Formats: sequence, C-alpha cells, structure tokens
Amino acid sequence: HKPAGVLLSGLMMLFCLTALPSAKVHAEDRGGFSLGSTRVIYDGSKKEATVTVINSAKNAPFLAQSWVTEYAPGKKQPAMAPFLVTPPLYRQDEGRNMLRIVRTGGQMPSDRESVFWLNVKAVPAMHENLAGKNTLQFAYVLRVKLFYRPAGLSGDASKAGDSLTFSRQGNTLLARNASPYYITFNKLSVGGKDVKDASSVMVPPKGEQRYTLPAGATGNQVSFRTLNDYGGVLPQQTVTF
Repeated sequence: HKPAGVLLSGLMMLFCLTALPSAKVHAEDRGGFSLGSTRVIYDGSKKEATVTVINSAKNAPFLAQSWVTEYAPGKKQPAMAPFLVTPPLYRQDEGRNMLRIVRTGGQMPSDRESVFWLNVKAVPAMHENLAGKNTLQFAYVLRVKLFYRPAGLSGDASKAGDSLTFSRQGNTLLARNASPYYITFNKLSVGGKDVKDASSVMVPPKGEQRYTLPAGATGNQVSFRTLNDYGGVLPQQTVTF
C-alpha cells in the first residue's frame, strides 16, 4: 500500500509574485502541503465524496482553493466539471481539513466510470519578517484523479485487471478492458521488457489503449500490476496473447 500524500505527477508551480534578481525561495513555504489520498472515488450512491488536505508545517498557513475539471491530458485549460468542492476557498493552518465534493449535474454514463481532475491550490502566507522585501513565492496546484463511479456497476473494481486482454500489432501493444472501471498500471512488461509510460496512461472502461513496445520486447507473455482504489499495488498477473 502506498503512503498517502502528494501526487507528484500533475504537480504544477505557478508564480504568485514577480520577483527581482535578489529574490529568495524559502523552503518552509514549499513544504507541508499534501492531500490525504492519491485518488478519490466518488460513489454514485452517496451524496458526496471527501478528501483530506494536510498542512504539516508549523507557523506556515496557506490559502487553499479547490475545484474540479475535466480529465483532458495535454489540454492547457481543461473545462470545469459539474462538481462543487466545499469549502472552495479557506485558510489552512497546521493540521487537517476535510474537503467535500458534490456532483451538481452533468451527463455521465451509468454503465461505467467517468474520470476528472480534483485540483487543490495552496498559496502560502507571507512571513512577517519578509514584509516589504523582494521575495519569490510559489503557489502549488496538486491534482489527483476523481473517479465518479455510478451506483450498481457490475463486478469488483479491485479485480478489473482480470478482464484485460492483450494483442500485438507490430510494435504496439493493444490492451482491452471489458470491465466498467478505469485500469491504472503500476507496471506493464512484454517479454520482460518494461513498457515506457504505461503507468501514466489508463485503460478506459469498456475500451482500449495502445502502448508503444520497447525495443527487444519479444514473445507473447504480458506481465502487469495495477492499482486499487487507494493507490495500492495489486499482485502481479501474467497472461499470454
């Protein structure tokens, strides 16, 4: 099971203030901000989903702002998604605070999961002894996947990997997912050769995904490990195609 914390992929740094050449970056402003999970599952039978925001730094409060956007890899400005996060804006002192995510509408499939980004931005407070000085501060936007899971989906999400089938087309591996759940690889290999970037590209529910095979990937044996709802790694499976 992976320790909960900041999901590093999707971490973005945004300049808050214009700095002069003498500006300094203060490490204490960079630490302490994390989320209590690496992904959020929104059970469609429930009224809301929750996630914990954590500030482990002493005397370093920050302003936290949260929102949900569409899951659109590569898109610079993804559209807002039909979810409301409360509180949307608040002061986070040392400790923990619970965010509540509520669906507000939108058309989503009822026979499979949908995925979105939950974004939480933290703007650190200015230290008193830095008032009036040239400083450089950062606002951090942490993003974790928000999976909306309609009520009544068939099967067990932790066993979605059992539904995977594979085929090879030249130097491409085609993965097909017959389950209604998104599948995220922790590792994927063919003939003992790891498939690059497999962990960053999910296999959609009732859909397929293509992966470029590495040089030297021979044979018809595929080994993989997937992640569960908590970001933990499930036992390795090996299949043939």
